[in-house]
Amino acid sequence: MTVKVTVAATLPRRFVKMSGAGNDFVMFLGAPSGGAEEAATIRRLCDRRTGIGADGVLFVRRAGAEIAADYFNADGAAARFCANGTRCAARLAARSLGAGETFVVRTGWGPVGARVAPDGRVTISFPEAVRPGRTLSTLSLGGAIAAEAVEVTVGVPHLVVAVESEEALASLDLPRLGPPLRHHPEMPEGANVNFVAQMGRGSIALRTWERGVENETLACGSGTVASAVVACRAAGEAPPVSARTRSGETLVVDFKRSGDVFSEISLAGDARILFEGEIRFEEWP
Repeated sequence: MTVKVTVAATLPRRFVKMSGAGNDFVMFLGAPSGGAEEAATIRRLCDRRTGIGADGVLFVRRAGAEIAADYFNADGAAARFCANGTRCAARLAARSLGAGETFVVRTGWGPVGARVAPDGRVTISFPEAVRPGRTLSTLSLGGAIAAEAVEVTVGVPHLVVAVESEEALASLDLPRLGPPLRHHPEMPEGANVNFVAQMGRGSIALRTWERGVENETLACGSGTVASAVVACRAAGEAPPVSARTRSGETLVVDFKRSGDVFSEISLAGDARILFEGEIRFEEWP
């Protein structure tokens, strides 16, 4: 018996596949319809074997003088914010919606300023200041990681865990370390977990286990910001901070600091259009 995906008619057939520093997304021009069937379709689209393959899905459209971007994790759940996804949305809006070089992207977290350079590099400005929060136990996971994690909300919740060296970071077993921290008992909504090593003055490397993807991603924009502010506070350094992601791409975080408050935050890096296509929903078993 063949069961058709009934939500197919509510989703655009045309899509754009994009990458922001290795964080990859399926992009639609239009608005989401919501509901369980659409969430199931998003999960299928993000599957790397039977779908297109992505860390998440974004719907991008004009909203008056602004651009609106709605983000969904790979598990089909809506999320307030995705920094790399927002950067990709800005690049797509500049190319396909005539948004220009500088404009505002409306997200679930708030209005995000965007600047799209001619070479495709995108810088976004965050809507609120960020302040590191509680210090939580890493649940005795041991190894080369710190005994504690710092809680930081950058639109969505994060934990930042220091790692003793770049070499130790590269060898971490994230499928073992990530899930118990992602479901930390003191983080009822769950958290993205960032493992960070200081590489030198103003430079860090990080790896992220993302909730909603339930796997390591090649980059995480909000996780990069969370990691940068925690590392900067720990080392007493001034911005900007260059962050090398798992993909090998570098994201740059800038901000102003007053004590434990980090404001006027920006995130810059590549946002690439990889390919475009048409989804043949009628072929889906």
